[in-house]
Amino acid sequence: MLRQRLSLALLITVTALSTGCGPSVVRGSDVEGLDDEAFGTGLDRRDLETMLNKNMKAMQSSAVIARWQKEERPALAVLRIRNETSEHIDSALQAMISDIETIMINAGHVRVISQESQPGLVEEVRRQHSGAFDPSQVSKWGKQVGARYFITGKVFSVDERKEDERRVQYFLFMQVLDAETGDILFQNKTSVTKAIVN
Repeated sequence: MLRQRLSLALLITVTALSTGCGPSVVRGSDVEGLDDEAFGTGLDRRDLETMLNKNMKAMQSSAVIARWQKEERPALAVLRIRNETSEHIDSALQAMISDIETIMINAGHVRVISQESQPGLVEEVRRQHSGAFDPSQVSKWGKQVGARYFITGKVFSVDERKEDERRVQYFLFMQVLDAETGDILFQNKTSVTKAIVN
């Protein structure tokens, strides 16, 4: 009986796929219209890369870069990027930290202190990011790792549904913080939109 049910379910799925029934999933684009098909409305590597690249481009043209050039390559550490979505993307966000470090190293404006070599900082940041952000702790972290600046951020989403349609907007928010004062020196938000349309 179970085998018959599975066979029937497989037959229905194959038939539906071959006839083109059902909704199609698409990704929003910077150009007019929509680009190539995605597997779903969840965040994927391409979405995260797109948002990261836009944020890093905005940073490269910001006043913080001129400040770093005057300071002759100050030390910077990249903190955890918080996941405030329902997506299971923690490993992708951990990889994003390495991407940010690589971009900053190759740009040559700062010296990058890897968070992987600072286990105490990582644990402190995990505790700190479990609740509301406390800027008074930034100076303490900076002294702990010898960093003058921090890059941090978060990913969040807005999910909208109407009848058979669904649209999810994802945002990557990034900041550069002064480790001595907690001042925000750079702040930017980028987004991608994904939708299921009929």
